Amino acid sequence: MRNLVPVRNLLFDPRPKSSRKELFDREKQLEALDRSIGKPLILVLGIRRIGKSSLLLSFLENWKGVYIDLRGVRNTADLYRKISEGLTGSLAKLRDVIKGISGVKIAGVEVTLKWRGVDSISLPRLIEQLTKKQTVVFVLDEIQELRPPLSFELKNTIAYAYDNLPNCTFVLSGSQIGLLKDFVGVDNPESPLFGRYYTEVRVERFTKEQSREFLQRGFGELKQSVERSVIEKGVALFDGIPGWLVHYGMSYVERKNYDEILEIAINTARNELLKLNQREKQVAKAIANGAKSWSSVRKLIEEKSGEIIPKSTLTRTIKALEKLSIIQDYRFLDPVYQLAAKLL
Repeated sequence: MRNLVPVRNLLFDPRPKSSRKELFDREKQLEALDRSIGKPLILVLGIRRIGKSSLLLSFLENWKGVYIDLRGVRNTADLYRKISEGLTGSLAKLRDVIKGISGVKIAGVEVTLKWRGVDSISLPRLIEQLTKKQTVVFVLDEIQELRPPLSFELKNTIAYAYDNLPNCTFVLSGSQIGLLKDFVGVDNPESPLFGRYYTEVRVERFTKEQSREFLQRGFGELKQSVERSVIEKGVALFDGIPGWLVHYGMSYVERKNYDEILEIAINTARNELLKLNQREKQVAKAIANGAKSWSSVRKLIEEKSGEIIPKSTLTRTIKALEKLSIIQDYRFLDPVYQLAAKLL
């Protein structure tokens, strides 16, 4: 029987890390972010489960900043609730400046914002007050999920800060890289951020050697002795993606066998792929089954579906999957997604 120990703050803890000492091999990205403090706009790019949230939270350990997770934001109330949560998480560092801002209330250990009516506060005004006497970093995670009019409001706020607030640094992050760049729109004349310079930080997957070291250290922290074959299976299957390596290591410690671990991962990925529209599912499945060119994708889909696909539709669908960071050059960026796509 494998002896279990608590995983909090260890490598196999599935929750995002929030301390630099807990991070594994992200010194290069941390140094790039530290050097970029004072610049108005930074983009942190990487596929799903690559460890962006852990990197960003750990980066903020040494700076005064606000981390805002924008997943699930659908309306103004959602947005201000998320900002309130971010300020609450930063209260220890920002209490003195927060308590003097009209429209912002500290109740115990919680911060709330009033965004409508008398004594309300706008986003530009809030950021202006927070950065009046000090540099503050605002991390907006999964920002590409915002939709109009909220997305336009936030881009206008970022553009205002870019031009007028020298103590403000915005860090934008997202796992759908193409959509994130579309959201920012530095090449789109209609975007408030058109023509703005930004610094780009890429979060890459681990090498095979880094993956081995990650698993070995993770098992070691949990006092688990494992055979080399266990390590090598995880390295081969999950292709250096930290989130999957954590899943593999923790699942093995919980006495799941290899087939169970793989099945859980595939089902998780499949549930995410089910959010695609029907045409996107068809294209993803064709590529998962070996189609490696535009013509072979079209041929395979038409043979399976018995219908002709317009050229423009297929081209648009392939580009959509690339912007979602699911595929690139007819190759899946995550091997688990490829296995899952075969089941669509």
